[in-house]
Amino acid sequence: MTYSILQLIELMDDQFPLLLNSVLGRQPILVTGEDIELVEDITESVTVLSSHRHKIVFWRDFTAESELLSVWEEEKHNYEVSRTVVCCLSSNLGLALERINHFSGWIIAAPLGRKVLGTNLNIQTLQEVLTKVLQCSPNCGILRVTSPSTVTFSLAKECQSSLDVEKRIVSKILTRKRQSLERIRRLLQKSLRGVKVPDHILNAILKLDDESEKITHDMFIEEISNYVHAARRAVTLLSRIRLARELGASTTLTERNLYEAVGWEGGSLPELISFIRAEWHEDFSDCVKGGALSGLGAWVDSMWGT
Repeated sequence: MTYSILQLIELMDDQFPLLLNSVLGRQPILVTGEDIELVEDITESVTVLSSHRHKIVFWRDFTAESELLSVWEEEKHNYEVSRTVVCCLSSNLGLALERINHFSGWIIAAPLGRKVLGTNLNIQTLQEVLTKVLQCSPNCGILRVTSPSTVTFSLAKECQSSLDVEKRIVSKILTRKRQSLERIRRLLQKSLRGVKVPDHILNAILKLDDESEKITHDMFIEEISNYVHAARRAVTLLSRIRLARELGASTTLTERNLYEAVGWEGGSLPELISFIRAEWHEDFSDCVKGGALSGLGAWVDSMWGT
């Protein structure tokens, strides 16, 4: 059984934006708990949060780090190829620890009590796994699964993001989902007006749990896609601004100008820059100065007719 996006949002509540931020930032995530089936269900479910990426499974789609590095290298040179998210199930955890050093974008099932590299995985050995992951990753998430209804998430190191983007996405999804379900219920109630229907049948007709999960899933994918496409437009713009800077341009482009140009609202500029770095391996921090982007501001305004 995999968890729906709505179930993850409801289970994790205010921790969900932090999990989403880690997934979007391609931070490795260890999913741990004593129930191996539950841990693997959650591991599979978390990969859905990056539905805009292509999921590859360790030991099924690749078996060596060189293969993975070649995929990342292609990402760096071709914006058109699908970005990747890597899933590692518990049966292959030992092999991953033996063969892999770079775990960026990995979702790793690490069930406690399972033997890994000849040693039972417990709290102490889990810390050793975390230490190895952090050797080549700036941070790592730990998703602890205590029971089917108890899931908590934390980071090995303090989160530097305000989570404005993720909170906005979740809030917008839940609001749109509620409005959509209310419209559906009103139409159903209207269609039954004047008809004598037993209460238990009426309740069954108006119960929209499945629809609620499907609507949330579709809206989540839509909102993430909107953010990814806006970020991609920003990459196109910022890469040209960087070129213009190299040619000697000294005008500025404000955060507001950038967001208006790419059609996005909400979230701080550092968050957008961080997401671009994770998604397209491009670091535009050199274009940021004093809260504004140094570049061809006037030229950009003229492109959009402002």
